[in-house]
Amino acid sequence: MTRLILLFLLIFLSTNGFSQTFWRVENERGEELLLTIHLNTGNNTFETYTRKDALKEMAGTFMYMMAKTAGKIKYPELMHGEGNLTYNGDTTFYNGKIEYPERLFTLKAKTWKNNFLGLLTDTKNKTTILTGEKIASDKPLKDYASLIDRAYSLAEQYYWDADLKKSSDWKSFKSDMDELKPKIADDYELAMTMMWLGKKLTQVPHEIRKLNIKTPDPQQKKNNCLKIITANKAILFLNNIPDTKEEMDQLFKEIQDKHIEKLIIEASGNRNLTINSALLLADHLTPSPTNWGCYLTRSWTETENSIPQPTNWVRLLKNPRELSGLTNAIFREKGLYLKTESASAAFKGKVYFLINKRSSNVAEALAIYLKNEKLATLVGQKSAGAPALTNIYELDKQYRILIPFAQFYDKNGKSYHGTGVEPDLTAEQDAMGYVLKL
Repeated sequence: MTRLILLFLLIFLSTNGFSQTFWRVENERGEELLLTIHLNTGNNTFETYTRKDALKEMAGTFMYMMAKTAGKIKYPELMHGEGNLTYNGDTTFYNGKIEYPERLFTLKAKTWKNNFLGLLTDTKNKTTILTGEKIASDKPLKDYASLIDRAYSLAEQYYWDADLKKSSDWKSFKSDMDELKPKIADDYELAMTMMWLGKKLTQVPHEIRKLNIKTPDPQQKKNNCLKIITANKAILFLNNIPDTKEEMDQLFKEIQDKHIEKLIIEASGNRNLTINSALLLADHLTPSPTNWGCYLTRSWTETENSIPQPTNWVRLLKNPRELSGLTNAIFREKGLYLKTESASAAFKGKVYFLINKRSSNVAEALAIYLKNEKLATLVGQKSAGAPALTNIYELDKQYRILIPFAQFYDKNGKSYHGTGVEPDLTAEQDAMGYVLKL
């Protein structure tokens, strides 16, 4: 009887023109996807997706059904695509759409023999090239379970809060991850699972990504820092500001020479500002030397029970200006204190500092300081609530894990961990356009 059923299924599939293949596909950053592609040669259409039910399992059945009923998601997998097929010899061409959570792409691709080549284009015409090869099955591309176990170990060793390992939130996070980690099929699912389940924590303790092997152009940072928009207004892009005193002084001399009266600092989504650049910038925005907060490390939380008072910072904490090789040096310290040293070419005009829900790390600490000292008007959305210092560790020479190793407190001992800083003027969408209209 079983043989008859199998024979019937084979006949049914062959007469209806269905076939299924599995593909290991990667983008320009080397991040890999495991794609299943179904071809329906009867009507020349295709369907493709990553691991079935991955999104549903991450969110939980109830949350998934609520989101699906509300029309926020359509499919139980993290990536789903469909479209039309054409053929030319042994090459199959795909023309359709790919849906990720909250993101939509058009897809143009082709497969021949065991090769895959595709182009994703988002709604802003940004493109991503995909290349890949056919594989035998839909088994996970790597041993992601052991990768996650090593990530746990590093987070518990280096995370700024020594009590992380004991907390109920962390234990619950690990329990949820342990349930899903044997099923994780590719790099994208690994990153998304960490991020989604990490939402249960007040701050995601780590994230895992493929190592980016591309080296940025060292001149790009210097050439895309300041944009003059009118006779007395300019935009300063925080991602590109200088990291030496000489360059920062020259930048503000240019601002002074051009008679800029209104300076808009773009910090929306910034996560990569260094302490050194932040201090140099703050020097040019502050009329007199000021303490603006401190970063406390694991060494502090392991041995102390309270936040140090500013009067004790000089004795207990180091000034980052005195440290060389900051990332390595700080692990030997209990923390850092931040203090401005007023620059000779201090800016005396109006400052607008743009933030949003992705502004974090040093940029977020800088926003807190500027608001507390009334040196800038914060515009946009509430920040991420993660004004920490982070460090990168390699896993298997292919992945990097990002761990917050020091937490920011303002000069009054207030933590913004998990809460963020509120803007002075709220702009849910176009903060830059909002400021330019003021």
